[in-house]
Amino acid sequence: MKKIIVCTGLFLITTLSAHEWGYPVMPIADIKPGMTGTGRTVFYGDEIEEFGVEVIDVMRNYYPRLDVILVRLSGETAAKTGIVSGMSGSPVYIDGKLVGALAYGFGQFMKEPIAGIMPIESMFQIADKEKVRETPVSRHSSQLQDYLDAVLVGADDVFWKKVLHMPDDVKRSPSNLAMISSPLIFSGFQSELVNLYASYFESQGFTPVVAGGRNAAEAERQFQPGSAVSVVFVTGDLSIEATGTVTAVGNNKILAFGHQLFNFGPISLPLAAAKIYATLPSMMQSSKVATALEVVGTFLQDRLSGALGDLTVQPRMIPVHLQAESPFHANTEFNFKVANDPAFNNLLPFYMRTALIQAAYSARLAGEQNTSHLTGAIYLSDGRAILLDDLFASRQTFGFLASGADAVSATDLVTTILGTVMIHDFNGPEVSSVDIKLKTIPGRKYAFIESVWQDKTKVKPGDNVTLVIQVRDSAEKVRKIVRSIRIPPGLDGRLSILVSSGSSLSRYEVQVSRDKFVPQDFDHLLKIVAERRKTQNLYIQVRTMDNGLIVNGQELRDVPPSVLNVMSTRSSGGVMNRQRDRVLYEEAVPMEDVISGAKQLSLTIVSPPKATTPGTDDKRAWYGY
Repeated sequence: MKKIIVCTGLFLITTLSAHEWGYPVMPIADIKPGMTGTGRTVFYGDEIEEFGVEVIDVMRNYYPRLDVILVRLSGETAAKTGIVSGMSGSPVYIDGKLVGALAYGFGQFMKEPIAGIMPIESMFQIADKEKVRETPVSRHSSQLQDYLDAVLVGADDVFWKKVLHMPDDVKRSPSNLAMISSPLIFSGFQSELVNLYASYFESQGFTPVVAGGRNAAEAERQFQPGSAVSVVFVTGDLSIEATGTVTAVGNNKILAFGHQLFNFGPISLPLAAAKIYATLPSMMQSSKVATALEVVGTFLQDRLSGALGDLTVQPRMIPVHLQAESPFHANTEFNFKVANDPAFNNLLPFYMRTALIQAAYSARLAGEQNTSHLTGAIYLSDGRAILLDDLFASRQTFGFLASGADAVSATDLVTTILGTVMIHDFNGPEVSSVDIKLKTIPGRKYAFIESVWQDKTKVKPGDNVTLVIQVRDSAEKVRKIVRSIRIPPGLDGRLSILVSSGSSLSRYEVQVSRDKFVPQDFDHLLKIVAERRKTQNLYIQVRTMDNGLIVNGQELRDVPPSVLNVMSTRSSGGVMNRQRDRVLYEEAVPMEDVISGAKQLSLTIVSPPKATTPGTDDKRAWYGY
């Protein structure tokens, strides 16, 4: 009896939802092995074609409380292409009734195109979720410190794989039923660059495909079941979008894909119609080659059973302007927009990074080692701006980006800063726009700290120490820097002198003074970013081994021991922390090259003998006995 009640309730929900969307539907309870039907999708242009479907059986509880209909595809096109990347969401009908959306397939080299259908009643529930919509929030604020550290010391492949949650092995087993991947279309990109980062996007469930952009004269498409649709990450002179198929249309809303994009729930990603250039048959993975047209709405829900889009809602996007100046080509400007969605803010900086690398590389002369001068700003909605003025030199690397490693480092800085100011839980402004200039300078403007000398190793408080720093550049020219540093009074023990590049010094401080770089609020976060050390400066820092104190993320200098003890005993809430040393002095020496390397020296402070009371020993006098 209980089972009958549950089935009746589900039937009523399905009937109400079907009425709301305007489609006659066939509930999963009525699906039987051997039933035949048709599916609809676009294989070329905007013409919707049909393919045959035969029900094999219903796989119960494929996901918890979510069933999947197992089917075999038939027809001339299906026999040639099999299950195609981009068919996700293709509606399937039996006896003229909507059954669900093509959503799953088996792995490569399968002899038969066997697929899984997401039942339509499960997809209708996505629309019900939107009726009581939760507020989209950042789900990745735990990665804020990773992004901030990358701003301070530089990003690398390990960092990007970590923030993208990229597994070591993204291979798919041919014996497992898995989501049909969506073609991730790159327009305006070189295939070499897309291939370089293909595994990054494949780990997110996409099949990277290089294609042309849309024609400005392309007419807008009217959505109908079987139409191609795209979720847009980047659009403009360079574009990146994932393509699928529309399952149902009703009341300015669409259901599509038939499976999750990322299963983030409430989202806000741009939605566009798509044009299919071709469908490429392959034993490995057949795929549609497409391009997105104008953004016409917003995807609002991303669930296990598919995505819901609203054609009346316009998405938020971040305008990006890049001016590339190079002696090798005429100056070039690139304009594009990046999706702005709290649910995806750990991924979107990487998509923007890929676009910026391509834009910068377009102005390059292959095989040359160059230097990039980055200027500009990241603007916030409250009127503030994060200013950029940094220099990056090519590293000795090989492969496609051998002559563009400096540009990659420059884009890493821009996009890690972007991620940092997007991926927090603080009450702060949004990013309103990005406006940068990347100037290519021929040759590697690079120098390393070759040696550092000091004129004495033992000093008394008040003495001066002379440092002689020798820096050698890539042309083997040596620059000598001389500095005199006065030792403050009241110190004893040892001092440490660091002569370093900005990234090396920041890396050291992140290790020994972590609390200094843990933001307490948005203003503190902005301060850490704004005060990051420059790549073209040489830094001289003097540290004392006395106990230091960090209060609300700020390092206090020259605090007497008695005050340190009092403040430490009053520490509460984790906002006050002791550290084993503190900074006495820091100087930034502007250079004309990107500085690398670090040297460390030590000084022993010889304190004058302390007066003693006659008749007592030194120990009793020191402790006041």
